[in-house]
Amino acid sequence: MIKQLKKYWQERSAREKKIIIIAVVIGLIYAGVTYGFDPMYSEYQSNKRDLKAQKELLDRYRQLQKNADKAREKLLEAQAMKQGINAILLKSTTADLANAELQGLLKDLAQKADLSFSRINPQKEEIKDIYVEISISLPSVSGTIMQLQQFLIELEKAPQFFKIKKLEIQQQRRHRREHNANMLNIEMEISAFIRATEEMLKQNEKNNGNR
Repeated sequence: MIKQLKKYWQERSAREKKIIIIAVVIGLIYAGVTYGFDPMYSEYQSNKRDLKAQKELLDRYRQLQKNADKAREKLLEAQAMKQGINAILLKSTTADLANAELQGLLKDLAQKADLSFSRINPQKEEIKDIYVEISISLPSVSGTIMQLQQFLIELEKAPQFFKIKKLEIQQQRRHRREHNANMLNIEMEISAFIRATEEMLKQNEKNNGNR
């Protein structure tokens, strides 16, 4: 077989040999493309598509994770804000209890400032949005300017939020000043807040509807 091929090759002209070589080379190239390169290229394309799909999936997951992180941050901020708001409100759940709580707090703070008041007049509560403002009038407070200043500092330092609605200062009458020239007559109205219950809001809405 080999001898026959050798003989056949020797009998061919240079032009025929050139054509045969070109044909063999083309055949080898075709075979390489068909059975070697083409499957490799197909596999490469398939891997490329898989990588693209994986990248898109990973990008989508990262975006979801990013959105989840943002939502978690907003939730934590809302919880912190809610906890912060709750911390500055009175702990009572009704207006009457809140009035008593506010009176006790003001007495404690006044005692720290050596300030004294003889009368406490609870005022009518006011519902504002989802909060109830509890007010107390102190029509006859006695103390020096330094004691008043300390009382205001104690109000500021307290964890609850206090609102000073009224503050009037007058010198004491002459016969009282003889005992202490620095004493002042002070009139104040101070309020604090509780969260309105559903029942309070319904009652307020009903009262407003009847007006």
